[in-house]
Amino acid sequence: VRTGIDLPGEVAGLIPTPEWKEKYKQEKWFLGNTYHMAIGQGDVLVTPLQVNLMTNVIAAGGKKCKPHLNGNTKCPDVQISPEALNIIRRGMVGACSKDGTAFPLFDFKPQVACKTGTAEYVRADGKTGSHAWLTAFAPAENPEISVTVLVEAGGEGSRVAAPIARKVMVKYFGVEDHFNYTVVSGVGE
Repeated sequence: VRTGIDLPGEVAGLIPTPEWKEKYKQEKWFLGNTYHMAIGQGDVLVTPLQVNLMTNVIAAGGKKCKPHLNGNTKCPDVQISPEALNIIRRGMVGACSKDGTAFPLFDFKPQVACKTGTAEYVRADGKTGSHAWLTAFAPAENPEISVTVLVEAGGEGSRVAAPIARKVMVKYFGVEDHFNYTVVSGVGE
């Protein structure tokens, strides 16, 4: 689905269905495909803008604001229950909290809600590599900003994308940054 941004060249992503798999791969859909699709694995294809748009739906309590360069947006409601939104938001807050995956954001104030990701791909040499992802919004209550980071061939989202998102949030909120960036790799100024 395209986001509808007012820029040329946007491509649609892919959220596979049983019908798609049968048509394009000539394979049966298994329950495991549903699990893979639900966590963004398998044949799911999305752009950072598409991930950020869905992050904003969660942050805005179910309103889908089409991105525009001029800032004039209409935000219709998305068909998602308040209970489901609450579960997703709690999970995203948990990912940015102690015992979550996004350790570079654990102590950030205001509290951040996020989801890390490590998307596998096949490199030109036939070996498997990983793209580092993180999508987040803050404050977790009454969000003001959302950030989606993709570092192609970057490795783990928690070690590479999360520190980059932290730097963006530090700048946005104008807070002091006491995070020890030497514990992560690949994060420059």
